[in-house]
Amino acid sequence: MTDQELRDLVAQLALDTQAFKAQLASSQEQADKRAAEADKRAKELDKQVKELGKQIGGLGNKFGSFTEGLLLPSVGKILAEYFGATNFLPRIRSRKAGREFEADAFAYSNGERNLGVVVEIKSDAEVRHIKQLRQTMEDLPVFYPEFAHLRLQGLFTAVDGISAEVRREAARAGVFVAVITDDMLEFTPPDAAFEAFTILPKAF
Repeated sequence: MTDQELRDLVAQLALDTQAFKAQLASSQEQADKRAAEADKRAKELDKQVKELGKQIGGLGNKFGSFTEGLLLPSVGKILAEYFGATNFLPRIRSRKAGREFEADAFAYSNGERNLGVVVEIKSDAEVRHIKQLRQTMEDLPVFYPEFAHLRLQGLFTAVDGISAEVRREAARAGVFVAVITDDMLEFTPPDAAFEAFTILPKAF
């Protein structure tokens, strides 16, 4: 190989090296661009998912309020007929010392009966709801001292029916249960062995 041929080969190798570097830089730039676009799409998708979650949550809350509203008239009738309630308050809410309180309904009667009934209405019934109802009963006199003079009991019902397991837990916990039969809310007084969980009057 002559000196000229050698110089030409070196020059060609230099050009090839520069072209390769340029191609590599271009490929890296395109890869970075694709990565940035993918990251942007991922953020947009995450934002959409969060927004959809909020919408679904809001729809669930509206559905829950709707189903509770369907049962409230029947619940009020049961409370008046069986428990002798003369006052019926649907959905009561309160906030105190950074804590929140909510009950689907509350009915009471002063005088000789001196009884208040805290009502929990769910779309579907779970065992944990019975414990929640008892806690709501405990909290009510704290948030509403004007009802602290009442004996308090609890009534539980659900739109989609109540399983035998939940009924057993309610009976064990001393919570009354109303069930839906043939699209009608019905209340059957418990047997003599049932001992109602009752919160006695408190002084604040």
